[in-house]
Amino acid sequence: MTNQEDLAFLYSGTEINAKILKEILEDNDIGSLIKNDMKSGLTAGFGGGYAEAEASLFVAEKNLEKAKTLLKQFLDALETE
Repeated sequence: MTNQEDLAFLYSGTEINAKILKEILEDNDIGSLIKNDMKSGLTAGFGGGYAEAEASLFVAEKNLEKAKTLLKQFLDALETE
């Protein structure tokens, strides 16, 4: 992903699921960015939270539709487990 690309929100959930989804996207040539506000606050020396804090996943606007399809497949697989 480059700085020139507009980012679009794709998913919000546990950091574990966000990382798994990020790997799925990368396997399909889609770059992504995970934002975890809890870790950002801890790194800055303030804030706190809980281990299952939500992480948000973003993709380039141009890849959003393909990413949504992969997200649906991922969520469907989670439901069948």
